[in-house]
Amino acid sequence: MDLSTDIGFEIREELMVSPSDCAKPTKRLAHFLKPSTNSIEGKLFELPSHSLSSVPAAFEPKKWPLVVKFPGWNSPQKKWVTWVRKMAALHESTWKKAGIHEAILSSTYEIKRNTDLVLGLAEKWCPETNSFIFPWGEATVTLEDVMVSGYSVLGSPVFSPLETDELKAVEEKLSQVEKEYIRSASRRAEHYAWMNKFMDSGSDIEHEAFLVLWLSRFVFPRSYCLIVKSVFPIAVHLARGTRIALAPAILASLYRDLSLLKEKIVALTKLVGCEDEYSALKMIIRSPFQFVQVWAWERFVKLRPNPNLIKNGEPRFALWHKLMIRVENVRTVFDLSQECFDWRPYAKTLNNWKLPVFYGEKEMRVSLDTHLSQELQSFARCLRFSELVGIDCIEQYLPHRVAMQFGMDQDLPAFVPRANDSPYIGWCVYNKPISYADLYVPSRLYEAGVTTQYLESWKQSLLGLQGENDDALPQKRILTSSETAQKRSKKLKQTKKRKFVARTKITPRRLDGTNDLDNSLETSNQKRRSTNATKRAKKSVYTTEDKKEDSDAYASSEFPLKMLPLKLILMKEADNSPVPPGFPPKSNLVRSRDSAKENNLAITESMVSSKKQNDFQNMKISNGENSSSQSQTLPSLIADKEAVKITEPAEKVMQNEPANGGSENVREDLTESGEMFLPRDMSKNECSNGEGKNFVSMVPDELEAWVGRLERIVAELKAARFGHKMPV
Repeated sequence: MDLSTDIGFEIREELMVSPSDCAKPTKRLAHFLKPSTNSIEGKLFELPSHSLSSVPAAFEPKKWPLVVKFPGWNSPQKKWVTWVRKMAALHESTWKKAGIHEAILSSTYEIKRNTDLVLGLAEKWCPETNSFIFPWGEATVTLEDVMVSGYSVLGSPVFSPLETDELKAVEEKLSQVEKEYIRSASRRAEHYAWMNKFMDSGSDIEHEAFLVLWLSRFVFPRSYCLIVKSVFPIAVHLARGTRIALAPAILASLYRDLSLLKEKIVALTKLVGCEDEYSALKMIIRSPFQFVQVWAWERFVKLRPNPNLIKNGEPRFALWHKLMIRVENVRTVFDLSQECFDWRPYAKTLNNWKLPVFYGEKEMRVSLDTHLSQELQSFARCLRFSELVGIDCIEQYLPHRVAMQFGMDQDLPAFVPRANDSPYIGWCVYNKPISYADLYVPSRLYEAGVTTQYLESWKQSLLGLQGENDDALPQKRILTSSETAQKRSKKLKQTKKRKFVARTKITPRRLDGTNDLDNSLETSNQKRRSTNATKRAKKSVYTTEDKKEDSDAYASSEFPLKMLPLKLILMKEADNSPVPPGFPPKSNLVRSRDSAKENNLAITESMVSSKKQNDFQNMKISNGENSSSQSQTLPSLIADKEAVKITEPAEKVMQNEPANGGSENVREDLTESGEMFLPRDMSKNECSNGEGKNFVSMVPDELEAWVGRLERIVAELKAARFGHKMPV
């Protein structure tokens, strides 16, 4: 494609319609940005297949395993604000000549970060078109947005070298200062130390040093606090009033970081099977990303706070100084903002802010034969596609895809090939002389529209993309409710079996009738060691394999927990548990909550049935002088307790028992899981002999033997309380 002939404007009659309503199309004279096409066939207008790539099902950034750092999003230090005022009094005219006056003043205002808003925008980003793809249309951050913030779109490239010996000598002085810091104890040149050295120092390079700090902290930052050596030549140029095109370099870095951030968000849906989930989800945003948030606040009325009032002489950034607003779900707001999206916020009058010339009341046609002002040249540069050359990146700029942001009508945008083989070639494309005869500047009051073929093609593209995305979603293992219950039940059985085997190895020694109970009592030190060992045993029950199964069991939740780190999975489990936050869980068992009530009812019924079928009503436990008041039929006790609440902790049942001697250890064995010793799931729990017999199908003799062992346990508790020996 010949770049020299496809840059400019096109005027023709077309059926036009407003994108925000369903009014009848009207035929009128429309103004379009080139290159465009009248055909909707082929791939010229097709959106990339992954422009609406799969993103997390629920917009819950705080729960995403995504760590994003913003070293380029810096707030002004108090001392920096003072330094700006002092240097402005001396060098304001130089800054205006270099096209950086308002940009430097903007650095004294703080833009508080709304991470949800930034991530919500990144979800909509399309790296192939460098634009946000919303259900209702396409928009993006443009050179106009950066230019209005005070940065020049005209001038020399950021990689312009220093040609004279005088300029090179100034750069060498700056380098010597940086080397001194590197050789110091801190071994690096930090922002605050740099400012302390040069502020009010009377140094002959104080202005250059000031600009180095500004560029390193607010324009091309690499870290939170370090001086960037690559900006030294730029600072030397600017200090002498040389205009440098900072706007395209800043925009290139924003496009680059938006694309990288979109890749990380898409990766959230592909974590299953990833060997290193955590390193894949770390992201460092080095560009001044506050421009992205300010862009959203300027255009999305429902997402922005009430702006400040600008005082005379303040830059536009003062509108958003130290403001913040929280929105519950920014994704929903983006999707439903067609009617309230502000396509041209800068064309509206604002108190104490001077409208640029290209936001006039009437449309203009300016001949290029006449000398254009810098403002009109800058507007013309914003309207044509090009390559944006940054410090370490080159990005494509496609304004014809978002023509309505400039007051132009939107037609089908044509495909533009890349020309970024090198920074030099990219800059030649950007800086190419304007080839068309006249510059058309629309009225700031003009309401642009879209062609009917554009609207129809947009709808068809979205429908096709939605179908492709449904097929392209990562195929994850989604468990049905029955499969989930089976997995949970299987893990429950394995866990209980391990716990029960550990318990049966201890119980016979404690219940040996041939030894005196006093011989089974442990010293305080032994008891502590036993308790610690029991706690360690509990922790070891929940193995890595169990964690994997638990993660699989929750794969069908609102956001697949398989994607999350184990720590976040456990946090979610804790949020859903009946245990209050900050308290230890009642059990280490992972059980199916869906079937808990059914299991409890089945246990209660089986206990009552066994009680009626077997004649245990006359079995009593002798406990000395208080036998008449304390004794009770054991099966009746169990059935009564289970009928009230099957999961009542043994500590609550025995809350009147003294916690001393061996009774505490016996009780710990009985309630090792933190619940009654009766099993929850009788169809999958083991009896005391460890063979896994079904409780409901027990023969009376086996049940009697089981109850007898329980009687001995209770007898030991009674004996420990009243100081008697156990009956043999």
